[in-house]
Amino acid sequence: MTTQRRILAFSLSLASVFGTVELLKTKETQTYTCRTFGSGIVQPFQGESYYVRSDCPFTLTSFNVNQGEYSVTIRRGHNGLLVQVEIVLNNVTTLLQDGHVVVKNKSVSDPCDQKYQHIFKYGIYTRLKSSLLPFSVTWHSVCGGINSLWVTLESELNTTTSGLCGKQNVAGHRDELIRDSKLHDHKCKTSSPVLQKNDICRQFFQEIKDCVQYNNSHYQRLCEENIFGFENSQSVFCPFFKEFASQCNQSTINRFWRHLTKCAEPRCPGDLIYREKGPAVIPSCSNPKPPPFYQELTESCACPEGNVLNNGAKGYRCIPWSSCSCEFAGKSYRNGEIRRSKCHSCTCHGVVWRCSENFCRRRCVIEGPFVTTFDGKQYVLPQKCSYVASKGPNWRIRIHFSRKGLYLRKVVVRFSEELFVFKENKVLWNGQEITKFHQFQENCNAKIYWVSSTFLQVHTTSGFFFQIQLSPEIQLFIDAPDNSNYKIKGLCGNSNNNTTDDFTTKSGVIENSAEPFALSWSLGNCQGNIPTNCTKREYENYAHEKCAVLNQPTEVFAQGHPHIPTDYYYKACIQRICNSGRSQKEALCIGLASYAKACAGVGVVIGDWKKNMGCA
Repeated sequence: MTTQRRILAFSLSLASVFGTVELLKTKETQTYTCRTFGSGIVQPFQGESYYVRSDCPFTLTSFNVNQGEYSVTIRRGHNGLLVQVEIVLNNVTTLLQDGHVVVKNKSVSDPCDQKYQHIFKYGIYTRLKSSLLPFSVTWHSVCGGINSLWVTLESELNTTTSGLCGKQNVAGHRDELIRDSKLHDHKCKTSSPVLQKNDICRQFFQEIKDCVQYNNSHYQRLCEENIFGFENSQSVFCPFFKEFASQCNQSTINRFWRHLTKCAEPRCPGDLIYREKGPAVIPSCSNPKPPPFYQELTESCACPEGNVLNNGAKGYRCIPWSSCSCEFAGKSYRNGEIRRSKCHSCTCHGVVWRCSENFCRRRCVIEGPFVTTFDGKQYVLPQKCSYVASKGPNWRIRIHFSRKGLYLRKVVVRFSEELFVFKENKVLWNGQEITKFHQFQENCNAKIYWVSSTFLQVHTTSGFFFQIQLSPEIQLFIDAPDNSNYKIKGLCGNSNNNTTDDFTTKSGVIENSAEPFALSWSLGNCQGNIPTNCTKREYENYAHEKCAVLNQPTEVFAQGHPHIPTDYYYKACIQRICNSGRSQKEALCIGLASYAKACAGVGVVIGDWKKNMGCA
């Protein structure tokens, strides 16, 4: 490539960041990006970049779609950084202020997956992505505020934007954009930019003159306006130089500008290392291959080549994927370790179980807030809400918690055109109550069997099968149909024999923890958090003493130990007694029964534990 062509190519790329709109063309869509960084530089959707020196609130961009309001408003502090950003998506307000992210007046941490938006780490940045529209906001937080933020939208929105970013298809005039975007505030001040020669700006543009000649004077003016008064604030002037250096794409330039400006590379925690172009989402033990969208390259803290983040350990440690441990029934297994049951034998490979043919159906169990997925991952729900327990091609199961305690109030199942409602000691099928003992109801899609006065089974024509226990508390047991991999979603996971993607949210993101995953499947109607500690000392002492029978090597439950680890069931037993709202004895018996049923599921029948424990 000739020198002239290199200059032309670079000039066009610079124009995309500091001059005209950054426009990514594909056959289907056009992506528009508006940026603001430093102490007041704005690069609008269309037209030339400009500078604003103000501590007033401004509308960065605003538009309406389907009668829904979408807007981003910003305000800079006297330190030049963004100290307040308000994002409104479909009447949901997210506030970025003082290092916190507040959604609907509640502080959240990333990742946070909600009905209309998803907030997650995107390299060294944080991104808020709309679940409804091709619209996102990405920002970089530093001590004292935000020093870089950009808004991205696609042309398919077919809407007209306003604000400092201007319109997508028409270049606006700087003074008009500032005037029309400024929000009413008597206490703020907007000043005219001060143009004062700066040696760092001069040296920088002198060094890169061979790769930037187009509109050089304009860029240098922006540099001097941006840095004036903030000569000692790297958080303000470093983003400016970084934008230019990244466009030059020359290693010598990258080394030069950091040395000239003293802008150090971002620091990364633990074993992570900084990459100018690294993965937006770090591959980890639980998510070794993020979906394609999250494999985009950006500034990132990532593991060394060939390693993944051990997100099961503290301190951001990186290990080879083959050294990751597997999880089953609340217990961790080392790479190469084998577990066996009557259904199959499985070997831990990395974080994935490699199993022999499964002779048993994969079952999801929901016993109040305690959930075991189809693939064996166990967790506790964070709040008493209504949830989607599982949904497939032609069914959906919802669970609803009681207001009184930590147990289910009802289970609602829609299969094809039929509706089942299960309450304590009551079953409704298409509005008709089924009350007779051993009554059999047959129709074209499902068969309902009363196995006992408190337990029933439902068989469907599509192979979907579940059981319901109605008393002493409602419990749900769902058997996944054959060949259902990746077709099932919800609290129960996807039944693909891989626990690493069990925490897949409603929007398709794989979370590392149970809370954001579970809340993404919430239908609202939440009655508060589910406590994890005992609130009464006398309950705690009783719980520890009585539930300990699960761990005793010589007691009645010992025969299940080689097949089902007790850790999860022991903790759940204690939590039931402390917080279920039932009597201590009743809660104990329910907790012990959970372990006995888990053992029965793998062919191990516990002896007469009910008589021994006084639960008969």
